[in-house]
Amino acid sequence: MPHLALRSIRDGLLGLAYPQQCRICGKSVQSWDDGVACSRCWEDPLITRILTTPICVKCGLGLSPNRGANPDRTATENRFCGLCSATPFATARSCGVYSGALEASILFLKVNPHICPRLRSILLRTFFEHHSALKSDKIIPVPLHRLRERQRGFNQAALIARLISTESGLPIDHKVLKRVKVTERHRAGMDAHDRNRSVERAFEVARPDGVKGRSVLIIDDVYTTGSTITAACTSLLNAGALLVNVLTIARVEYH
Repeated sequence: MPHLALRSIRDGLLGLAYPQQCRICGKSVQSWDDGVACSRCWEDPLITRILTTPICVKCGLGLSPNRGANPDRTATENRFCGLCSATPFATARSCGVYSGALEASILFLKVNPHICPRLRSILLRTFFEHHSALKSDKIIPVPLHRLRERQRGFNQAALIARLISTESGLPIDHKVLKRVKVTERHRAGMDAHDRNRSVERAFEVARPDGVKGRSVLIIDDVYTTGSTITAACTSLLNAGALLVNVLTIARVEYH
């Protein structure tokens, strides 16, 4: 109870001193825990889609009755989307679809090194709910090129990785995977071919002994077409990684 009272006082004072508008609906954000989106936009499933079953057991794509395995099967049975068979990772999971409060929070995270408490909770819940599928020996955040990281001042994937590492005890390896090519920023409207070409040979494994024979969890903010994830996975597998799993905050959903 004391914590709830202190939180209410804090949120009230912050609202008076630093009134913040929700980056989705424009209404006031009442709680510091919610970051850049209001609680309504976080909790409305038509605005912010948190992924729940049924999902593709490999890539984590949300499945409708018309996609994946026989729609008469229950959500607990193995179902595949049919779109990810060629992807090199073993398993990928995301908290939700790239929209609403997740999208607003990711865009904020790209310029501000802060993960709000609500998003932290969603990330950790997603990781631990899928812990058996994502079981790995170490975490590798998808790296930025050193020039871009110097411009930005931080790597948002490393912030996410640090949160997962702190709560799970999995070690992070920041040195094994390097981005050696300054890739074009992926823009809305770029198709899969353009994205794949932009990240071709973008990564190299600096220390193969750090991944050889080990399972790896790579972490990034968004799974878009999978081009960046595929390029990073391929480099790790070519260096001898046993398998590669993927965790992102959100993913773009294609219909």
